[in-house]
Amino acid sequence: MNSPHWPSELLVAEDAANDPLALRVIERLGHLEPEIVSDHGDPLRLSKNKEPVGEQAERFTAGKKKLLLCRYKGEWMRACPGTSSHVCCNLWTVNPGEGCPLDCTYCYLQSYLKRNPTLKIYTNTEDLIEAISQRVNSEPSRYFRIGTGEVIDSLVWDDLTDSSLELVPFFSRLPNAVLELKTKTANISNLVSNEMLSQGSRVTSNTVVSWSVNALEINSKDERYTASFEQRLSAMEQVASAGYRVGLHFDPLIHFKGWEDAYSEAVRRIFSRLKDSDIAWISVSSLRYKPEMQEVMEERFPESSVPYGEQFLAKDGKMRYVQPLRLKMVNFVWNELKKVSKTLPVYMCMESSAAWRSINGGAPVAGEELKEVFARKARLKVLGDSDQRV
Repeated sequence: MNSPHWPSELLVAEDAANDPLALRVIERLGHLEPEIVSDHGDPLRLSKNKEPVGEQAERFTAGKKKLLLCRYKGEWMRACPGTSSHVCCNLWTVNPGEGCPLDCTYCYLQSYLKRNPTLKIYTNTEDLIEAISQRVNSEPSRYFRIGTGEVIDSLVWDDLTDSSLELVPFFSRLPNAVLELKTKTANISNLVSNEMLSQGSRVTSNTVVSWSVNALEINSKDERYTASFEQRLSAMEQVASAGYRVGLHFDPLIHFKGWEDAYSEAVRRIFSRLKDSDIAWISVSSLRYKPEMQEVMEERFPESSVPYGEQFLAKDGKMRYVQPLRLKMVNFVWNELKKVSKTLPVYMCMESSAAWRSINGGAPVAGEELKEVFARKARLKVLGDSDQRV
């Protein structure tokens, strides 16, 4: 059992060395000799304010081969911060680790984690579960959509940690919460294992297994170490057959010659294998990243065309495609999805109210099909011009 994205160096914080999860990972990475470290801080942490782009790129790349097992001592569960002047979908985030060994050209972690690039798995999972339990049970009338894929791929380490074997049954017992596992892998063996499914259909009821999907050209050229489009499709079919609902994230849409045909083909292939009733939700959004990441992308992926194109610095401080192009791309994919079924639960992630009005004919309205995405305090709300968040 080995994968091309697995680390070449294993570090273990002293206070985490005897945690069950740490012992499991150490055993499964038996070919690596673990180094016990007294401090669980990032060994590659940037200590100076600035560094040349080349050094920053090298340090980030080096971090992808180091794995640190440590305890998390901060606040586990947080509301998604969203982005200024753009509509937020009310996702709550819980991060069982930090950093991703997969290596997508456009990955925002290249700027978000530039000061702390070492991969981390947090070993105190009992604290994670207790934090979720306390928060969710404290407001029984509120609906919580909780994702584990904000700064880490939800399933990329699951064959090392078995975390899903604990999280999925736990969420099946929560009446007012749903778990979203978001991935670019096909690492679903635990989700469809006899150990999981022998617990009955109840165990799959509150978990959505989501995939980031893109045009095949982007998948093959700009998503290094990820599962292929076909591998993801096969995994989607398997989890749907097992009783899970599937989430899809067409995010980020990337402009290239022939993009219309490519995204149309992606939608066609997905729904030749899935039924619209298998789908929990689908998000659509365009490429965006902080300006300082452009040079890092150019340094790390000189063959890629992603950092180039008709982009400008938007009001939220991120590089985005110029509005006519951005709206054209989002509108195209939105319409391709609605051709499959008008009731597909499609929403835009981190797009403005203006984009919603242009594409959806009005401000965001959470219909019944999007209840899990836009629900807050067990009620639905319509965004007006002055209200940017649901």
